[in-house]
Amino acid sequence: MKEGKNYDLPIKMEATPVSDPPALYKRLFIYAKEMFPVWVYLPYVLALYICMNITVQAAGGQPIQIGDYAVVGMVSAFFFMLQMRAFDDLKDFEIDKELFPWRATPKGLVLKKDLHLLAWTSFGILILTNILFGQRTLFFFGLTMLYTLLTYKWFFAEEYHRKHLFFTMLTHQPLPWMINFFLIHTALAAQDPKVSFEPVHWIILFVFSLPVTAWEVSRKIRAVGHETHYETFSLLLGTRFATLIPLTALMLMGGFSLYLGYILGLGTLFAAIVWGMMALALIGYSRFLIWPTPPNNILTPVAMGFSALLFLNLLVHMLVRYDIQFF
Repeated sequence: MKEGKNYDLPIKMEATPVSDPPALYKRLFIYAKEMFPVWVYLPYVLALYICMNITVQAAGGQPIQIGDYAVVGMVSAFFFMLQMRAFDDLKDFEIDKELFPWRATPKGLVLKKDLHLLAWTSFGILILTNILFGQRTLFFFGLTMLYTLLTYKWFFAEEYHRKHLFFTMLTHQPLPWMINFFLIHTALAAQDPKVSFEPVHWIILFVFSLPVTAWEVSRKIRAVGHETHYETFSLLLGTRFATLIPLTALMLMGGFSLYLGYILGLGTLFAAIVWGMMALALIGYSRFLIWPTPPNNILTPVAMGFSALLFLNLLVHMLVRYDIQFF
């Protein structure tokens, strides 16, 4: 499941690796620039986690505290993302030589051992951080880490998964939901250890996880008549039916956000912005539903823009509405 790949491209291409790979630090910089821009992901992850943390604690009706467990959550969120990225590139290392020979890994600018280094360094940091500082949430962390490793191994059925995209989504899609489930518990752990996972926290889980589903499906939808060798959701389900899946996810996300805004007292401006964003997303997806042509296939940027702006709206209103205690 590769970010940013254009599967409309032909498959029969050959990689031409460089004969003399650059030094390690240069290879890691190349990887960061091409596949995992830290200067983009780090502030995004921090802002998203703080937004989730504040929302979870506010929903519990207790004073909001950004302390040790918030640090555990932020570190875990970032290194889970890096580990998943490296695992993904390791899984597709050989296939990328045919699909994307211009990328850094097929060209030899980033080596397979570099991906192993990133993946297992992230693994080690996650283990140490949570064992040393996250004892209250170790059970949920352990479940999440186990599931992460199982997805990396394709649940020991790689050949079947690679040939069945929809089945792969059903088995791999729970991973970001599990990570968010664990991160919500790190926010709860900052308060009374006896605070339990309430129905409102399921709503928060949906708000922060549905965008992943919307993005994942949107980027695997092709215009009518523009399918390739790559198995997409539009190929499996039909273009219009497949388009309804991410659209439904975004509308549910907006609806749940409106509910959160109501119970948290975020006001009419917050609700008005959410309604406006839902309308724009509906227009963007409906245009492709009616005219499923390549110029109208802006589903992925619409999904990403909708999610980013909704979280920004939620974060700003939470910061204005609530007092936060730092450490």
